[in-house]
Amino acid sequence: MKVLDTTFLIDLMRGKEETKDIIQGNEPLLTTQINMYEVIVGMFMKGISSSQYLQINELFENIRLLSLDDKSIIRSAEICSELLKKGQAIEDADCLTAGIALSNGVVTIVTKNAEHFKRIKGIKVESY
Repeated sequence: MKVLDTTFLIDLMRGKEETKDIIQGNEPLLTTQINMYEVIVGMFMKGISSSQYLQINELFENIRLLSLDDKSIIRSAEICSELLKKGQAIEDADCLTAGIALSNGVVTIVTKNAEHFKRIKGIKVESY
């Protein structure tokens, strides 16, 4: 299983060719509530249209959404504190995405932001 990061979701919505192989694979499609939030914020920033709203709804109906729960919050905080101690801080959203993934037994994140996630112990990054 793999978690699809925000960069991938945006490229998927834009119809980027490089996303097709991952979408057409046999693995279940997963993302997190954090990534959903980031995608929707971006859409509101650009002035969401009714067609974009429908596109967002369709996207998230077809992808299993992993929730931010107590277990994933604790794992995310652990990741964040480990990176801060090393002077390798990353954005909170990336710590939360990784924490949700790891607490659900998912170790691979599909993203263009490989540098952000490579710092996290236990995460494998799949660039596309």
